[in-house]
Amino acid sequence: MITGNPAFASSLVARPGVRQLVKFCIVGASSTVIDLTIFNILLSLSVPPVFAVVGGFIGGVSNGFYWNRRWTFKGRQGSMAKQGPIFFATNLVGLTLNILVTTLALVVAAHYHLTQTHFSPEETMRLILFRQADGQGFSRLALNAAKLCATVVVTAWNFSASKFITFKA
Repeated sequence: MITGNPAFASSLVARPGVRQLVKFCIVGASSTVIDLTIFNILLSLSVPPVFAVVGGFIGGVSNGFYWNRRWTFKGRQGSMAKQGPIFFATNLVGLTLNILVTTLALVVAAHYHLTQTHFSPEETMRLILFRQADGQGFSRLALNAAKLCATVVVTAWNFSASKFITFKA
């Protein structure tokens, strides 16, 4: 059995790409906590979900840039003035993916009645963009579940963009 072989595990972890991925995931976990914290604070302040996604994403991306530059890809130090704009530009793609996947997850969940609400796709879009004052909308659980679906997709994009574009050797 491969997974029970300590030598295999040791050789796997010794690979630079695997070490980078593990570090990236640790940084990503801290960025996700920051992202979700800001997201939920903004939702508590009745900010529309799409703007809460943006606010959380900015907080998480800022944390990710700092730690990925300093720790994950530290051997690839370049000019912060060059890497910063590239990192934030590639993360705009990540933000777009984040919003699209979050929205799609909510549309699909509403369509298949996986939430306590039964909104049409049009109504779902309206609620994501313009949260109503009367409390109508998705539950906090549904919004966070959709956001976590997006996190999986965006993590794959962000690692690839960081490794091959922003911090390329």
